[in-house]
Amino acid sequence: MSSQLTPVVGAPEAGNAAGRAGTPPPSFAGKLVFWFPWPFLVALDLWSKAVAFGFLEREYGFALEHQRHHEVFDLGWLRFSLVSWGNPGTIWGLFPDGTVPLMVLRCGAIFGLLWFVRRTASTARLQLVVLSLIFAGALGNLYDNFMRADRTVRDFLHFQGTWPWQWDFPAFNVADSCITVGAISLFLLLWREDRAAGKPAVS
Repeated sequence: MSSQLTPVVGAPEAGNAAGRAGTPPPSFAGKLVFWFPWPFLVALDLWSKAVAFGFLEREYGFALEHQRHHEVFDLGWLRFSLVSWGNPGTIWGLFPDGTVPLMVLRCGAIFGLLWFVRRTASTARLQLVVLSLIFAGALGNLYDNFMRADRTVRDFLHFQGTWPWQWDFPAFNVADSCITVGAISLFLLLWREDRAAGKPAVS
């Protein structure tokens, strides 16, 4: 009779462990595809800024920094120039009067991205690469915010054109490109996952 009242020790714990086995806890382990790209992208961003701004200073040092301009090519319908513009705002020159709040947001974005990376499965390699792109872009521009006396971000790539209409694209840099490509790719990945999750199961 007494054997029927003996509790089974450890059964709930074993069940919980089995339930947790399918969803590993958040971790940075096994995510080399995130940690590998961004240092090289940050280095490329800072190096390209230094080279472009240094070249323009040597060739056009007689002009103020924001007035320096070097035409690389002009095809008539497309023109590419190097400039040395300090951007007090964010990508594409948006929010030019919000330098300090943008610095705070960029710092918050760094920690937010790391939290996102920690919770992303190590098998989601493409998503981790995309997050690495955004992380690199945020670090590259944040470096300028803290190291430049006027807190502006260095933009030097400037495209203009006349087809299919006349346009003048805001100057940008490698970090901006990383953020743009990464953000668009992340949106498409999450959108695809939402669509896949919403599909009814096929019996």
